Amino acid sequence: MAPRTPAPAPGDGPPARPPARPRAAGPAAARRPAGAAARRRATQELRALAHPLRLRLLEEFAGAARTTMQVAAAMGEPPTRLYHHVNAMERAGILRLARTRQVRGTTEKYFEVARKTLGAVDGGEVTGSMKGSLRSLAHLMFEEARADLLAAIADTSKLEKDTAPVALRMLVSVSPAQLVQIRRKILALLESIRKECKRQPPSSGALRWALTVAFAPRGLPTQE
Repeated sequence: MAPRTPAPAPGDGPPARPPARPRAAGPAAARRPAGAAARRRATQELRALAHPLRLRLLEEFAGAARTTMQVAAAMGEPPTRLYHHVNAMERAGILRLARTRQVRGTTEKYFEVARKTLGAVDGGEVTGSMKGSLRSLAHLMFEEARADLLAAIADTSKLEKDTAPVALRMLVSVSPAQLVQIRRKILALLESIRKECKRQPPSSGALRWALTVAFAPRGLPTQE
């Protein structure tokens, strides 16, 4: 990425990266494996996300385009602590500049998540350099879920039957054909929930809930 000029003024996010100049695809590009670009992108994304603060930033920017100042206020963090991380996430292609706005002589930069799915490649294309980041990211995701759940059940007097948090672990035996169908159903359900929440904007008193899902084979040896 090209060096960035001048340092952001208060209210600024990191400066936007100029768009790359398109290149014509020549013979060398034609011979390059189709998955090479996807592997490079996934490696960059996974490395950039394997940090607890950046995972929280991803969640904050996922709802709508926001400035670093706005996200810092929501997270209770000083903006100066976030600029470096937002910058790294932009370089990795996780965040992109959505728009800018001039306010009292400064430029507010609004960032949004670049894609709904990050770091997705076929299992056979997962490289050794990706595995460490995958383990770190999985650990971070479920540590966040653990912290959320423990905080939610800290005061049991506030729990109600129809609105209490849910923790579920279920073991099922499935054939290869059933596995494909069940996985598709899980993903379709999650997508339908996302769309429903998007169609019905939350009220002013809405609370944020976290949904963390793992569907994985049971009993496989752990590889370090």
